[in-house]
Amino acid sequence: MAKKLAFMGAGAVGSYIGGHFSRHGADVTLIDPWPDHIDTIKRDGLHLEGTQGEYLVHPKALHLHEVQSLFKDPVDIAFVCVKSYDTIWATEMISQYLAPGGFIITLQNGINEERIASVVGWGRSSAVSPAASASMPISRVM
Repeated sequence: MAKKLAFMGAGAVGSYIGGHFSRHGADVTLIDPWPDHIDTIKRDGLHLEGTQGEYLVHPKALHLHEVQSLFKDPVDIAFVCVKSYDTIWATEMISQYLAPGGFIITLQNGINEERIASVVGWGRSSAVSPAASASMPISRVM
């Protein structure tokens, strides 16, 4: 069964990386506190452009008040890609919806691993540099 991915923070990093996972067929949910951004993704999709070309993808998108819907379908891998000062609350929110064996990856250049581990433990957290992940083929990650 395919892994269910969630991105806490659908800004530049979360939308770009989550969008490319979605483009390659992954089950992606983007979560963001900015209502207009989520409404636009739900209505129009997510437009990606860069060195890999231009794409329009339609990942699932949730407002913060809709995150509890993940209770019925827990997340295997949650990516935290919010500003550093939002790390703790974002981790606490998404950790409630992790599947057994699920874990959290920070896309914050590895500077918030300790904060995330304080919520979910070191065995359920890891870090990735967005610069490194952006150059890695998506099929190698999935």
